[in-house]
Amino acid sequence: MKKVIGIAIISLTALGAGGQAQAGEKKEPVQKTLSQSVDESLGRLPYYGVFDILQYEIKDNGVVELSGFAFRDSLVKEAEGAVVKVPGVTQVVNKIEYLDFGVLDDEIRAKVYLTIYRDGWLSRYGTPTDEALANGVGYGRRGRYGYFGAIDNPFFPGFNPAGSYGIHIVVNRGEVILMGQVDSEMDKNLAALKARGVFPVKKVFNELKVKGEKPEPGQTTPPPQKGKAGFVVVAEAGTN
Repeated sequence: MKKVIGIAIISLTALGAGGQAQAGEKKEPVQKTLSQSVDESLGRLPYYGVFDILQYEIKDNGVVELSGFAFRDSLVKEAEGAVVKVPGVTQVVNKIEYLDFGVLDDEIRAKVYLTIYRDGWLSRYGTPTDEALANGVGYGRRGRYGYFGAIDNPFFPGFNPAGSYGIHIVVNRGEVILMGQVDSEMDKNLAALKARGVFPVKKVFNELKVKGEKPEPGQTTPPPQKGKAGFVVVAEAGTN
């Protein structure tokens, strides 16, 4: 399941609960909430990959605000086009940021991806192919960092595997944001430790959410935004 972040990224949508039919009554199918429908429409995008992250917020009167980062510029419009077709959506405000191309950033994407998704423990947040490679299946002559099934050379320009990724790797001018959802605080810290050990990463922002955890009131902060020299942390109004 691709990780789509419904703001607050926890990285997943809030699922609406259907009412239970009373005894003896015919049960009607549970109708999807608007949040579920938006989540599914974004998750079905064929080129939504590990180096992108899509977030959304449902506002009043069917307005949906999209945000996040796109490694491929075409994903910005593809996401908007998918959401605008969702029944109940009246308007889409598209604030998805496009990540500029850079040779150094491409190198960092490949190295961080390999460091996290070729780890025997963290690979379970990737695809079955990633998990197989991390555990020594299908190495072939190129070893665990080489070709296997749908995984091509990670150092090839434009590499951005799509699929079910729990940890998304967003890179801008040498800085990395890890976003998505993991099972435990240990996994969250391990992923950040792995990313920080990659050269030439300048800085790592760990925005991973732990499944089931809810932030204390006043402790939520907006994720870093793209800046000219990397990522910028923007404080919310009224905070110091």
